[in-house]
Amino acid sequence: MKIFVLSLFFIAALGVIEIPLSHIYKTEEEQYAYFKLIQLRRLFGASNVPLSNYLDAQYYGPISIGTPPQPFTVVFDSGSSVLWVPSSKCTSLACYMHNTYNSAASSTYVKNGTALSLEYGKGACTGFVSQDTLTWGGFTVKNVQFGEMTSLPGSTWVDSKPDGILGMAWISISADGLPPAFTYLYKQGLVTNNSFAFYLTKNANQAGSTLTLGGYNSTLSKGDWNYIPLYKQEWWLIQMGAITVGGKAISGTGFKAILDTGTSLLVGSSKIVNQINAIIGTVAEDCSNISKLPTVNIVLGGVTYAMPPSAYVWQIPNGNTYQCINGWQADDLGVGMENTVILGDLFIRTYYTYFDMGNSRIGLSTAV
Repeated sequence: MKIFVLSLFFIAALGVIEIPLSHIYKTEEEQYAYFKLIQLRRLFGASNVPLSNYLDAQYYGPISIGTPPQPFTVVFDSGSSVLWVPSSKCTSLACYMHNTYNSAASSTYVKNGTALSLEYGKGACTGFVSQDTLTWGGFTVKNVQFGEMTSLPGSTWVDSKPDGILGMAWISISADGLPPAFTYLYKQGLVTNNSFAFYLTKNANQAGSTLTLGGYNSTLSKGDWNYIPLYKQEWWLIQMGAITVGGKAISGTGFKAILDTGTSLLVGSSKIVNQINAIIGTVAEDCSNISKLPTVNIVLGGVTYAMPPSAYVWQIPNGNTYQCINGWQADDLGVGMENTVILGDLFIRTYYTYFDMGNSRIGLSTAV
């Protein structure tokens, strides 16, 4: 299982903050369990998060809530919208294994109490809405509403390293209309640009992965920016043109793509992915045939984005060698999503991704 850690170091200038990320692997068995357990969020639910993706890849880092600050680590997820942490009132086993929020210990706490329920693959996590001061990346953000969770069922949250989740999608998919945490930064003038960007290094053991709040870092891409308008302000959903594999077209029309940092791989409906994988063929577990596999080309905003096998094959460290797994995974996403794919970390490693809320668009540039 790879896990991403947000360091405490950051550079702030002109309302832009740059946060370096690094990642840690766990055991091969835990990594492979992802493929057996994958449960994607039900895309027509209000705030659904795939537990298995958090088992596999977690962008997480420190925040604090309250005065004085109470520290937490949270997943940064562009595929959900709610900020939540465990409550000190929680009696689930997972809450005893993580930091919990104690409203009585904060002088800036404001009671809300609205019931909150977030649907997951194995049951709902429940709690209520609270309001307090958020500290994130050196910024003090006032009057932030968040979920104070009193029930975290199942074993997944027990094993999860982060305490909670910080969603970075749109308010339209937020439970009970809670504003996403990032929007507070912009509205309170803490960042000058209503946008953020994720850069992931191509090598899992290589330092340099970065989350930038309030813009993007021009040194992390080749400058060939292409901006694609959002199809809807829900998930980071855009229209997608043709898909070809080794020059062979995938049949279908009306393709769409979701850019999601909370999904490790390249996940789509079986209608699309089964065609892709039929052309790709078998990916050797010992990685011996990577160079012989075809390139997958995706058209986004009129530009063709190539994914060679080195990009879409997931190479998992296994002692002194690697285990290779095809990153294209089929999972039917729900009614109306038959022509949709989720472009997760494997795509974002290849193309620096800019999430521009201010202009309702996605920016893509070849990552350096």
